[in-house]
Amino acid sequence: MSNTIIKFISAIILAFTILINGIGNFIGVGDIIPTQPEEEITTNVETTEYDAQAAAEFLAFFNTETAKIADNGSYSLERNAFYTKPIDVGGATDILNSIIQAIDENSNLDTVVGGFLGIGVKEGSIPGYFNNQDYMIKSTSLSAADLVAFSEENGVYSFTIANTSNPKKNKVSPLSNFTDDFVTHEEVVDGIAELTTAITVKETNAEYKNINVEVVVENGKIAAISYSYDFDAEISLKAAVVAINGTGSIKTETTYSDIAY
Repeated sequence: MSNTIIKFISAIILAFTILINGIGNFIGVGDIIPTQPEEEITTNVETTEYDAQAAAEFLAFFNTETAKIADNGSYSLERNAFYTKPIDVGGATDILNSIIQAIDENSNLDTVVGGFLGIGVKEGSIPGYFNNQDYMIKSTSLSAADLVAFSEENGVYSFTIANTSNPKKNKVSPLSNFTDDFVTHEEVVDGIAELTTAITVKETNAEYKNINVEVVVENGKIAAISYSYDFDAEISLKAAVVAINGTGSIKTETTYSDIAY
């Protein structure tokens, strides 16, 4: 969907919310509050007993090798993200879908928001035509303290990264030590601002959980990496004097194969 269509949709939604507000039949009307992100938090989850020294030794190797791949490697990427709980803005969901589909019959609230959050299948080769930086292998900085589970069998290393709420791309949280494949509060604010000034982001809250990673090592090198995670999101928007509160859940599954460096 083009930015022009999204801007048009945003303008229609704004006009509609103002109308609905006039007859007092919308959700969550309240005072405008400053735009601010939620605090970045690492969630305490139950840790499976594992060999911390073995994990630390592997992660030292993993961090070194991903740096090499990020610097001068090539690989194929297959990423699939899909809703496990569609976008829900309460009583306005069906009405907003009707407005959006009047403009583009192939779109709805899920596709408009999902396109921004990375819903859908993406695949290609790196380097190559597929060049979204957030989905590329990064130079990782994981430590054993970032994990809640670790195991190895026949050269396949499996580990689970601790749950993280509202991560930033600063290599501070366990998730950001591994990947940039997530959306930050600032990116949501900037992304919506690029499309329309009619809607203000009041608050976002995101929890990434069940972050499972599998690494295949062959002949002393990383041959493949795959990971998956669940993502629960809440967002609070302000259109004029109307507050819109939405929720949704996403699952992401990504595999890097044919890694060469």
